[in-house]
Amino acid sequence: MIRTETDIQECRKLWGMFSPGQDAWDDWDLMFAFHDQDKHRLNFLVHETSGGRPDGLVPLVHDTAQNRFMLMAGSYPDGRILWLRHQDFPEFFEHLPERTALFELKQSWVSDLLQLYPQFEANFAEHDLRYYLVPSEFEFDFNKHIDTFSSEKKQKFLYDLRNIRKREPTLHWGDENEADLFIELVNRNFGAESDYANEENANEVRRVIDELERSGRLKTLTIEIDGARRAVSLSLLHGKKMIALYASSNNDYNNLGKLLNVETIQEACRLRLDEISFMTGMQWKANWKMKGEPCLTMRKPPAPWPATPG
Repeated sequence: MIRTETDIQECRKLWGMFSPGQDAWDDWDLMFAFHDQDKHRLNFLVHETSGGRPDGLVPLVHDTAQNRFMLMAGSYPDGRILWLRHQDFPEFFEHLPERTALFELKQSWVSDLLQLYPQFEANFAEHDLRYYLVPSEFEFDFNKHIDTFSSEKKQKFLYDLRNIRKREPTLHWGDENEADLFIELVNRNFGAESDYANEENANEVRRVIDELERSGRLKTLTIEIDGARRAVSLSLLHGKKMIALYASSNNDYNNLGKLLNVETIQEACRLRLDEISFMTGMQWKANWKMKGEPCLTMRKPPAPWPATPG
C-alpha cells in the first residue's frame, strides 16, 4: 500500500528512516534549504507493508509555481537514487501524479530498474553527465592532470592562466557567506537573463549557503583584482568530497573563471579529498577531461509535456 504524507515533522522522520546518510544529498537540513516553503508542498509517497510498516519512500513535493511534482530539493542535486525496492517501482509509478519529474537519477540505479521493467524506458529518456575529478589519480596536483591535455591545448591553458595571474590576483580561502557576492556577479554578467534576477532563485542560494555556514561545511574562495572582489566560488565540503555548488567571476577579466576553477580543484587536492564534483552540464567540464557519471531524469508522462497551465 502507498499513502501520502504531508506533515513536515512526519516527513522529516521518514527521511531519517530511509536516507542512507552518506552523501550530501542525503542530508535533510541541506535539502530542506533548497525547499521553497511558499511554493513547494510536501507530498511524500510512503510504501507500507500489510502490517503498516514503512518500507519505501519517494520524497515528492508539489512545485505549485511550475505545476509539477519533483523530489525534495528539485533539479539541483544530481546522482540521486530512489529509496525503494525495485519491485515496488510499478506501484509507486501508478501513484506518481501527472507532471512528475525526478531529476538526475544515478544511471546505475536506473539501469538495474529497467532490466526488470523495460516498459518504463521511455520515461527515462533524458540523459546528462555529472562531472567530477578524483585528485588521487593525478597525485593531488592538478598540474599533472593538465599534463594529460594535448600539447596545443595544454599550451593554451597555461598561457591563459599566466595572463590572468599577471593581474596579480589575491586569493582568499575561508568559510565566509558570500552568497550575495555570487548573486551580484552573476546578475552583473547576465542582467535580466540571469537566473538570479529572479528573487526566488536568489533566495534559494542564500538559504543553501546559510545552511552550509551553519553546519560548518562551506568552503569559500574569493579573488580580488584591482582592489575589489571579482570572483567567488562557494563549495560544499562533505566528508572526503567537495561539490563546487556556485561560482562566478567578472566577465571583464578574461580567464578569471578558469583561474577560479583551477584554484578550487587545487584546494581539493591540498585537502587530499577523494572527489570534487562540478555537477552536471557545461561543455568546459568535458574539455577539461573530467570524469562523467551518467544521470537520467524520469518524467511522467514522457517528455515533451504541454505548457504549464496559466
